[in-house]
Order: sequence, then C-alpha cells, then structure tokens
Amino acid sequence: MKASSVPNSVSDGELFYCSSVPPLMMKWIGSRKFVMYLALTTLYAALIFYLSSQSHLPQPVSELKDLLYKIITISGIQYFNIFEFILTHRDKLEHFLLFFVFGVLLNLTASHSRYPRIRENAMLVALMIGIGYGALDEVHQMLVPHRHPSIYDFVADAAGIVCAQVFIPIIMWVYVRLQNARNR
Repeated sequence: MKASSVPNSVSDGELFYCSSVPPLMMKWIGSRKFVMYLALTTLYAALIFYLSSQSHLPQPVSELKDLLYKIITISGIQYFNIFEFILTHRDKLEHFLLFFVFGVLLNLTASHSRYPRIRENAMLVALMIGIGYGALDEVHQMLVPHRHPSIYDFVADAAGIVCAQVFIPIIMWVYVRLQNARNR
C-alpha cells in the first residue's frame, strides 16, 4: 500500500495511513482506534490543564444545587456521611468525576497500544499516568493566582482514577455475561 493512499476499507487492527504522515511513523503510532483514543485522552488532559489554569472556576448553577439537595432530602440518604460530605465539598466530587473519565480514557488508550506489554498492563499504566497527572495538576495550581493545591483534591483525583480502573473490568464482565446469555 502506498503511503499517499487511504484504504477503502480499514479494519480495526489495520494501521491507520494518512497521506501527510510517512508510513514508518504510522507503523510506530499504531491502529486507528489507538490514534483516536490517544487524541481524546490528550484533549481531555488539555481540558484538565485549562481548568486548572483558571483563577476562578465557574460555580454550578444554584438551581442544580437545590435540585440535588431536594433529591437527597426526599430519598432520605442525607443521613449517610458520604452524601453529607459531597454536599459540603462539591469540588471533591468534581475532581473525582473529572479524573474518573480521564482514567477510563487512559485505560482505553493503553489497552489499544501496539506494544503488548502496555496492552497487558493497561490498568497499571493508566493508574501511574493518571495519578501522576493528578499530582502534577495540584503542583501546577501553586503557580496559578488565587488557586491553592490541596492534598484532598489529589486524593479525589486518585480515587477517580482508581475507581475507573475497577469500573472497567466490572462493565466488561457484565457485558460478557449479557452476551453469553443472549447467545444461549
């Protein structure tokens, strides 16, 4: 296949060719899925960096806060300590959710790498990169005016990464069980 041509049909495992990129470089990069996941992960990391660079982050709409409080009050779960913590420290929930998504993207990227050792250890790679990025994010906040690093923010970031790595195998297990049940 010539480097300047784009194949008519590309399977998931086939290398992604582009006319502006030399074929040897594309062999080094890997499959089309890997390139897509890598681009999404990089853009998401840039979003985290952008949000971390802001001196004043926008606060959630007060109606949304009131709605969340009403749901928790009606359901009676406000007496559980974790929900009380979430209501009083919403920013920790935001950190957790932001890094949960980042952990999922990191795992998807690593699991589609062209290197077998990275694919086999995708969870460990995602944990190391995600927790390291969370630590660097808190260090970065020291340089931003009106922002302060917090060990609790880092713990929320790390918890989001760890929970994402636990969540992915559970979802995969449920998916396989549903597929097996459907094929019976």
